[in-house]
Amino acid sequence: MSALEALHAIVTDEDSPQIIRDHIVDSLQFALRNQPGFFTTKEVQWLAQWDDTRIPIAATKILNEMKTT
Repeated sequence: MSALEALHAIVTDEDSPQIIRDHIVDSLQFALRNQPGFFTTKEVQWLAQWDDTRIPIAATKILNEMKTT
């Protein structure tokens, strides 16, 4: 979880270069969609609350799939 918190700090820091922030978001989105089992339920729930819409959409989809199985 601390690694995700560090990534969140970079994504939300206005002083971070936009290309870095976009790369982090894209990488997390890719991981959520292609390796959802890599994340714990708690991590996915937390990611579903991020401000960037791409992460919460992917995380919410995983949470919905967890509920149906």
